[in-house]
Amino acid sequence: MFHVDRSTRLLPRRRGRRRRGFTLIELLVSLVLLDVGLLALVGLAASLSQNIDRLRGDARATSIATARLERIASMPCTATASRTQTSNPADSEWFTDQPSPNATRLLADSVRVTTSRGARVATLRTRARC
Repeated sequence: MFHVDRSTRLLPRRRGRRRRGFTLIELLVSLVLLDVGLLALVGLAASLSQNIDRLRGDARATSIATARLERIASMPCTATASRTQTSNPADSEWFTDQPSPNATRLLADSVRVTTSRGARVATLRTRARC
């Protein structure tokens, strides 16, 4: 190919001229890499959602069990006590208060909390002075 410059003489066009922009293959490769990254982020978000729900159930069960153990520990010592309590259909609780040697007692509490992902159980045991 030829092009005309200002002096009106014909010069051959340079073949080593660099092109600007991206090729179609480069664009396709970058889009595939972007898609893979986005799919990884979606998978991570789903996993985090499941873990947050599970941890929320664990925290709730542990909180209920801790509150019960604190209430039992603040009461005077009695003979062995054991009881089951259901505050609502989704939650249930079992606790025991057993005398132990050296003027102590063994306190235990198990709480079952139902979440959208299944049941979570927390069991706490401690000793308290009489």
